[in-house]
Amino acid sequence: MTTMKKTISLALLLTCLTTATRAADYDYLAFTTTDGSRTAVTSSNLTITFADGMLTASNGSTTLATIALASLASMEFSNDGTTGIEQVTTDTLVNDETTAVYDLSGHRMPQGAALPKGVYIVKNSKRTFKMQIR
Repeated sequence: MTTMKKTISLALLLTCLTTATRAADYDYLAFTTTDGSRTAVTSSNLTITFADGMLTASNGSTTLATIALASLASMEFSNDGTTGIEQVTTDTLVNDETTAVYDLSGHRMPQGAALPKGVYIVKNSKRTFKMQIR
């Protein structure tokens, strides 16, 4: 084996070891589906299996998440277990002249219109947050 091949092999090995160490530093694995929903599971003792077009994340004997591979958009490790979507109550939603609802493409939705299922960005005089209609 030439010196160049040894150097490249060593570099690839070190890259793989570094990547494995980085993944172990995170507390959660977050899955995002094509409809914009997000699920986070703890990475402690995490096992991921693939069968019949489904991804199953489990922790020992407990199934944490099951996601169809066709709807899986991305996976990422995170130290934050939040999904980015919170429960919205009438206290959370201030309905005034400044309230605006946008779809994920940035299009403003008509004021007071019934929204179809999906994820939306709501901006009002007090805050901005994500909202999911199921």
